[in-house]
Amino acid sequence: MICADEIYDKTLYDGVTHTALASLAEDVLFLTYNGLSKNYRSCGYRVGWVVLSGEKRHARDFIEGLTMLASMRLCSNVPGQFAIQTALGGYQSIKELVAPDGRLTRQRNLAWEMLTAMPGVSCVKPKAALYLFPRLDPAIYAIQNDQQFILDLLEEEKVLVVQGTGFNWPKPDHLRLTFIPHEEVLAEALHRVGRFLDGRRTHS
Repeated sequence: MICADEIYDKTLYDGVTHTALASLAEDVLFLTYNGLSKNYRSCGYRVGWVVLSGEKRHARDFIEGLTMLASMRLCSNVPGQFAIQTALGGYQSIKELVAPDGRLTRQRNLAWEMLTAMPGVSCVKPKAALYLFPRLDPAIYAIQNDQQFILDLLEEEKVLVVQGTGFNWPKPDHLRLTFIPHEEVLAEALHRVGRFLDGRRTHS
């Protein structure tokens, strides 16, 4: 069985395309997860779904169990379900947002450029989703506890990011942040991050 979280399958940049994992084989059971929260920016609806495909013959008991669970334990979000048909079948506004001059693309570019201009900060430019995962060079930033580091950033500059170890990164040298805020808000937040880092460098 393969579980595929494809919630960002339309939030793609620079001409990148998405290939559904379930399209690559027919001899395995695939559970493909998606929802309204990312591509359709409808987080409050709490609407998601799972598609079962591929080899189902050996999974009859499993599928029956899922059906029973859904019937007995899950309370449907009816207004959210009405939104699904409109979202999937209607105008796909995500295309404009991720276009070369689209708002999400501009925000990604701004965040990436500002971060990588900071001394000792490197970052892969994301090709999808809504986040950056910059690395702070340990030779320049002697971070022992990245949880304390982000708490200090929050208290001093009122900017909240997530520590890299929160995403199972083994060393305290990464941060995770989103580029969802509009450009002026993003620029101010990253200016504050840069100011905070200015006071944390052990070497210039």
